Amino acid sequence: MIRQIRQVLTHDEVAWLVELSQRVRFVDGRETNPGSTVKNNQQVSHHDPAAAEPGTILRDALFRHPDIRAFALPRQMARPTLARYEPGMTYGWHVDEALFPSNPPMRSDLSCTVWLSAPGDYDGGELTIQLGEQHLSWKGEAGDAILYPSTTIHKVAPVTRGLRLVGITWIQSWVADPMCRELLLQADEARRLAIEAGSDPRQLVLIESLRTNLFRLWSDA
Repeated sequence: MIRQIRQVLTHDEVAWLVELSQRVRFVDGRETNPGSTVKNNQQVSHHDPAAAEPGTILRDALFRHPDIRAFALPRQMARPTLARYEPGMTYGWHVDEALFPSNPPMRSDLSCTVWLSAPGDYDGGELTIQLGEQHLSWKGEAGDAILYPSTTIHKVAPVTRGLRLVGITWIQSWVADPMCRELLLQADEARRLAIEAGSDPRQLVLIESLRTNLFRLWSDA
């Protein structure tokens, strides 16, 4: 499943993150993936003390958004960071790492991009995801986010004008199987629709019991 979520960040948060991007130190993106031959971007150095604040703003915004909580069922999130692409920069076809070297190691179930640049501020730079024979591309509004399976092959198209500034992170879900997560999301929607329709209380209890016990069955706890 791929989910684009609007207005994960407020206008003020976007403006402040853009300002913070002028204060932090960007390094070659291959610092986090030195063996890559397709990665050509810049990321904030994890060794820069100033990197903590933008990471915290992004993490808090993602965790507080109800649609992200329902869709991702986040158990753990990698430290968010900022990435930038100037003209000529790109990130070719690749798959994200399966495990991040935290303690304990964190499995990447979902990859996340949060746009900080308005789409009219740059040309190129689309996030493109390969699904079978299809190539689907996105270029979100500033403050929007997209979550997609970390198992997918994807790329960032070359930027030809302007500056592409984004926040990036990865999420380990309580439920590893994407089909199970989708069924739980459908159970959430069914309960919401039943409430709006004024359904019988017993029906609501049954839907909630189904959703809760499936989550218990499928979770990694």
